[in-house]
Amino acid sequence: MSLDKMNDPRKESNRDADNEEDKLSQLQRSLESIQICQNFTASPLSSCQNGSFSTPVRTIKVRCHPNEVPFTVHGGAARNQLILIEFIHHPDLLNVLHTDDVILSVDGRQISGMLLSDVQLLLDVSFVTKELITLEIINGASIPNDLTELLSNKDYAELQKIIRINVYQKTVPYTTRPRKADEIDGVHYRFVNVAFFSYLQQTNQLLEYGHYQGDHSN
Repeated sequence: MSLDKMNDPRKESNRDADNEEDKLSQLQRSLESIQICQNFTASPLSSCQNGSFSTPVRTIKVRCHPNEVPFTVHGGAARNQLILIEFIHHPDLLNVLHTDDVILSVDGRQISGMLLSDVQLLLDVSFVTKELITLEIINGASIPNDLTELLSNKDYAELQKIIRINVYQKTVPYTTRPRKADEIDGVHYRFVNVAFFSYLQQTNQLLEYGHYQGDHSN
């Protein structure tokens, strides 16, 4: 097949991104906020306060008000980043939180590797339904916020476990191998051609990837 007849990887990537956002929106609209809050349970992994970081982890309690958002966040797995503080709105937090501080957990729920939309939903529900939320924070300058860099550095072994759990429980992996009869595209794997998989690699959209018997997978 000539190259000009192959699908444009950029168009396929845009369609995949749009589909993911549509599915997340449908999920969020279909669930009641209280049920969502109850489903965010704490990770069984130990806290990152176990010496994994050279800079101490700070534990901060933030008072919640139904009609007030004390801070906003950015980053997330879709951007290949940890969850970072974006803007601080409440004056009492100005000297407590700082722009680009990394949030490691919300009420014991380890959030590294989660999608930004899921963390925003978790925070929004907490602000409405709770009086206080507990955050684990680390200075953003003391740790890489790039997930690929973190996953390739053995100094962050405990954090790598958390990232992989959060990423792979949400993400459908890509593969270039042929689909089996009992597999559903977009459920078990996303079946793509080699050109599209190479595009994902070159644009840093895959956290990890490998080769097996001539096929590519992440």
